[in-house]
Amino acid sequence: MYYSLLCFVVTLLFPIFLKADEASKFPEIPTKAEATAVIAADVAARELKEANRKAALEAVTASREWNVNHGNRKTIIRRVAPPPATVIARSKTSINKASEVPMWTEEEIAAWMAKQPVSRTLHLSATVYDHRFTKITWRDEHQQVWTILSNIDFRYLSGIGSFDDDRHHWMTFLFVDEVETAREAETVRLAAEKGLHYRPRNIDHLLTLAPPDFLAAPPLGNSGTSSLSPLPAYLVITESEASPIPEALYEELDALHQFYHDNEERLIAEYERRKVMDEARRDWREANPPEPKDTVFNFWKVE
Repeated sequence: MYYSLLCFVVTLLFPIFLKADEASKFPEIPTKAEATAVIAADVAARELKEANRKAALEAVTASREWNVNHGNRKTIIRRVAPPPATVIARSKTSINKASEVPMWTEEEIAAWMAKQPVSRTLHLSATVYDHRFTKITWRDEHQQVWTILSNIDFRYLSGIGSFDDDRHHWMTFLFVDEVETAREAETVRLAAEKGLHYRPRNIDHLLTLAPPDFLAAPPLGNSGTSSLSPLPAYLVITESEASPIPEALYEELDALHQFYHDNEERLIAEYERRKVMDEARRDWREANPPEPKDTVFNFWKVE
């Protein structure tokens, strides 16, 4: 379906969504105090592990030792005797056992490969406006730029890394920026006070191309409460109907919107949890700056 306005052609896509098998479990969002306690426990465990490792290295007798002074810390390089023969023998035994594993035939390898999802890379940049909708920039193999509007908040997709569907294993590289109308207006005001002109970032001219229900309020569910969002949908904006939209664009955006639809609650919970944990981690580092520590290396002559 095409909507023509000015010199744009807009393709409106509402992917056909399948019902998720089961609601995925998603993490609880911790309080600031709970997040701080988790950070403190993680730091303590890591420091204990590092201290034990350093003590184990220093417990080995060294024939020579060199210290490299870095001012507030040292790098200690120690020459030690080779590890006991029993350790070497154990390593060789492990290698021999691994070599005894029966080799797959070409037919078995081919059958296994046929069952594996095809790996695809999904690489795009996105700007979220007022936490309501997203402008996506997508490039084809010839670096031609395509503009897409989505009615989902891509902040919730920024940390996924990868996901699978029935046909592909998707590796994602998403660069997500945010724009808030109120902050843009404040920047305009401050710039004007200094005699400068600042053009606020907005895409109101693109939103006029969208159908009225593209950003509509979510409908009521069976329980009488509002669902999380309308069905995920996106608009592909082109300069003319003569520009064929690449099939890869449809495949990638369909897969991403389908994944969001099936995992919305979990994605939102994970995002909110990351926000709390990141804030707690920043506060912890400010209150507990790391102290410089010496580094120990043991080495031996291989014969």
